[in-house]
Amino acid sequence: METRRRPPGRPPAASKEDVEQAAVALMIDRGYENVSVEDIAAAAGIGRTTFFRYFGSKSGVIWLEFDATIERLADVLEASADADDVLGSVRTAVLESTRLAVFSSDVWLERFQLLDTTPDLHAGAQARWEQWRLPIESFVANRAGDHVDHYVPMVVAAACHAVFVAELRHWRNRDSERIDLLTRLDAHLGNVLSHLDGLFG
Repeated sequence: METRRRPPGRPPAASKEDVEQAAVALMIDRGYENVSVEDIAAAAGIGRTTFFRYFGSKSGVIWLEFDATIERLADVLEASADADDVLGSVRTAVLESTRLAVFSSDVWLERFQLLDTTPDLHAGAQARWEQWRLPIESFVANRAGDHVDHYVPMVVAAACHAVFVAELRHWRNRDSERIDLLTRLDAHLGNVLSHLDGLFG
């Protein structure tokens, strides 16, 4: 007796990571402004509903992981709140949160390339870099207290931001390995922060 085979079910939708990779690849190739949600959905083999469930908007492909990086930085700083070395704790937190970020996504650094070179994203990038600096400012202010002048937390955060962006741009221009980025970031953060140590005297 012939048995009927059940028709195969609907194939599973692409994962969020798959869609992210497809979206960033398209944006790098065509330019952010020339890629639509429909383009991304078609490339990833999903519908618009699935895309919006993952990201909320086209710009969410860029910003969701950036926001997660800020959360990682705040979490690492909070975990080091008992450390005696304020600047050393900041250096470690920036390095560790970056390490977690760049190895959590295959396109994290490519995403930075987009936000750093796309005019449509510059306003959002500026706002998020301000958010990135805030955990550092708060940590330094809370740990140093009245032992430093009021401007010192902002100076430390701005210095870390400058080194961070400079090293990301160095990576973008030279396409070096991720571990090279982390090595350079660690070395140059140490160099810059050592010059700020006198502010904590």
